[in-house]
Amino acid sequence: MALRWAGVEDAPLPRSYTDDEQRELVPQLAAVALDLAGRGLLTIKESQSHVPAASAIALTGSELHEIVTNPAYWLGNPSSPCRFTLDCPQPVRVHWFDGAYPPVDTSGLPAWDELTIAEREVLVCAAETSGMLTGAFGIWPDPPADLGSMERLDWVDRQLAPLLSFVRNGWIEVRHTPDAASDAFTVIPLDGLRSALADPAVRNEGDDWGVGVGCIFTHTGLAVWRGGWSTAWSSRLNFG
Repeated sequence: MALRWAGVEDAPLPRSYTDDEQRELVPQLAAVALDLAGRGLLTIKESQSHVPAASAIALTGSELHEIVTNPAYWLGNPSSPCRFTLDCPQPVRVHWFDGAYPPVDTSGLPAWDELTIAEREVLVCAAETSGMLTGAFGIWPDPPADLGSMERLDWVDRQLAPLLSFVRNGWIEVRHTPDAASDAFTVIPLDGLRSALADPAVRNEGDDWGVGVGCIFTHTGLAVWRGGWSTAWSSRLNFG
């Protein structure tokens, strides 16, 4: 994703990796994880959720090596509970967040209160873990079933309006996830959003969690969010 978002020539295709492609990366990931753990910059703990219990003990030695070199623990499986989670000490986390994203000039951004409610909803959606725009858990309602084809496109145009500038600026990437049993996705390009969002099969007008159209901040977009709007949004949460 980082290579694609940076516009690097011959970057990976705008989709998720296949299982085979992910397995090929495991030796590299394992080597990096072991190196970071050896330097005290990373911990790996057993967990039954995405947040390990406070009493969870970090893995070490042969047990750590066995876990990080096993492809089964690296490949995503939405239908199975999380077994092991990566974590790091708070100073490392702070240092990483300070240096992980490119510097951006946010002085020309509109204030949070100057954004429309629909624009704020899209930004918060991209900041959330699921990031779903459509489907049973999305922030956007489905078009009325009785709309004709042109009326449906007009309806979709109004819904897309607050999102388009963020995609055009390279701040948000829009993805289609077609299957609840997999975390595989394809990226919907800017010029394909209108037709994709008008298609009920792409939107997933059903009850499956995580299926449909979602969004995520790019590295630049997350830098803009952190530097421009996240503080104002957090303040609203804290003070109502």
